[in-house]
Amino acid sequence: MNLAFEFVALFATALFGGAALYINLVEHPARMECGTALAATEFGPSYRRATRLQASLAIVAFISALGSWWMNRDPSWLAGAILIGAVVPFTLIAILPTNKKLLDPALDRNSEDARQLLNRWERLHAVRTVLSLAALTVFVLGTVPGTRGLATGRASGDSVLGAREAVLRQDLFVLRSEISQYTRDKRKAPQSLEDLKTAGYIREIPKDPMTNAASWKVVQEDAPSAVDRQQPGISDLHSASNRTASDGTAYSTW
Repeated sequence: MNLAFEFVALFATALFGGAALYINLVEHPARMECGTALAATEFGPSYRRATRLQASLAIVAFISALGSWWMNRDPSWLAGAILIGAVVPFTLIAILPTNKKLLDPALDRNSEDARQLLNRWERLHAVRTVLSLAALTVFVLGTVPGTRGLATGRASGDSVLGAREAVLRQDLFVLRSEISQYTRDKRKAPQSLEDLKTAGYIREIPKDPMTNAASWKVVQEDAPSAVDRQQPGISDLHSASNRTASDGTAYSTW
């Protein structure tokens, strides 16, 4: 039974990762070359078909990997399950707001707004690609004799820490990308992370996996970014944790 769980998890993750990589390297760049209007038009049917396929693969891979971990308690399968499973909440929280804007019938598909939305979607989708390929790597190392320890670190605690650090890096990437996008779109920096949520750039403010709280150490810009000299806003952010990471650096510097 455990071999079946491992095979299904590995197979579904490989399909997901391959499809995600194809979208980022081939499909999306190709449709952008055809012009913004055509790219925005093609996005709708492509999104609907891909959603059914990729959502199913991610859920199947997550459940199968958990099943394998439950049977053999190998931390590599738990770490991989967390990575591939993170694709689903990441999609719902970070990508779905952009999808809805692209699918809005009121959107001018030949506008600069449409082009920016398509570019933002590509960056966010790249996170899904990285997560799935990372999970695939963990699963492959977990199935090769003599390499199980390499997949997740020296012990079970290391594997859980590594997964949480991966989520932290992902959250920081997404939040920084959306802060930059908000600043370009609004011609001023957000005053708080709540501004990103209110404006629809993120659905919820994610919890810092190191503190388990939706609180982050924000960095204020040196000067106002807005033309009308409004109050300076957020230019960057870091983890609010005062702990040291596995690589010896402080999470507060990430």
